[in-house]
Amino acid sequence: MMCRSITVIRHGMKATPPCLKWIIRFRPSSSFNIGTPLRNPQQWLRSPPYSLVATATTESSNVLNAIDHSMASHFPPSLIIEDFTRFCYQRDLPKAMKAIDSMQKHKLWADSITYSELLKCCLDRGAIHHVRLVHEHLFSRGHHPNTFVINILLNVYVKFNLLSEARALFDQMPERNVVSWTTMIAAYTNAMLHDKALGFLTLMIRDGVRPNMFTYSTVLRACHRLPTLRQLHSNIMKTGLDSDVFVRSALIDIYSKWGELHNALRVFDEMITGDLVVWNSIIGGFAQNTDGDEALNLFKRMKHAGFLADQGTLTSVLRACTGLALLELGRQIHVHNMTLSISEPLTIKSAMGKFGQIWSLSSPLHNCVSLQSSKQINTKETKRQTTL
Repeated sequence: MMCRSITVIRHGMKATPPCLKWIIRFRPSSSFNIGTPLRNPQQWLRSPPYSLVATATTESSNVLNAIDHSMASHFPPSLIIEDFTRFCYQRDLPKAMKAIDSMQKHKLWADSITYSELLKCCLDRGAIHHVRLVHEHLFSRGHHPNTFVINILLNVYVKFNLLSEARALFDQMPERNVVSWTTMIAAYTNAMLHDKALGFLTLMIRDGVRPNMFTYSTVLRACHRLPTLRQLHSNIMKTGLDSDVFVRSALIDIYSKWGELHNALRVFDEMITGDLVVWNSIIGGFAQNTDGDEALNLFKRMKHAGFLADQGTLTSVLRACTGLALLELGRQIHVHNMTLSISEPLTIKSAMGKFGQIWSLSSPLHNCVSLQSSKQINTKETKRQTTL
């Protein structure tokens, strides 16, 4: 059975038959017109300077492999990987996936950073089908990607809320580091699967992997029982991570959630160096628990310590003003909000409503605010109210 079509291209041959019978090897000839169709391929193959090497095989797959091997010599692996890398960085997902098909045929794999770019592109496009194809490629033909790439793939599955696939990949990992464990703990915490998150923390420690500040700040949100919180706080102190800003802020938040304001304040007072994140946590904790006086006192301390208020701070202070019926101070906070160009809305409208008043955003105060008007309001403030 003869080939349906054979065309000579440069120093190689492209064959697209329904059933292949010939393995062809030939030498280039300067006298041959490249691209010329072959009407009688069998006769041409017998003529010099080209020669037929073998006609023994009848297995199409073997012939295809031989031709792929021959073509690979004319398309170096470095060029295939280079094209794939370029498509990934250009976020050209269709071409990148086609390049993966070529890499699969030639048993090629790119570097970890390139795969991370491709997976990020898949995540941005919501292309979960392509993520699974990349997953299959990474573990094909006995290839074992490094932990960095697997962690990125693991995180992508988590972002798609595919916890079962993420868990299967996690169990498949030959080596798990702190990023691997923290990713799964965060996934279960965000899914409100608190027992699983805490269980994974226990397994992580048993596996000899030490939790870091991100692990603890994440798993603290999974503490749905006060005894568990206290035990976890004790473990954090033993590791010395209680001085970390994110861990300390998470501890204050969770103690405030449970109404343990004295413990939240104790954690705050143990702070050696200040940070706006921690200040916002402690002010917000007291404001949410209707202790407006202490929230405003902490706000004063923050200002005296040289920290500038952000939207989170002002939102908590407004909540405190609502509880204490400090209308003038609430207005002052609103003015300060606009002078800092902080986006609307804050809770000022709801705060004013609780005083039985209507503060229209079309009022002269809203439309004609300036630093001078803010100073004029400050002169009317009582001793109980704080200055901004």
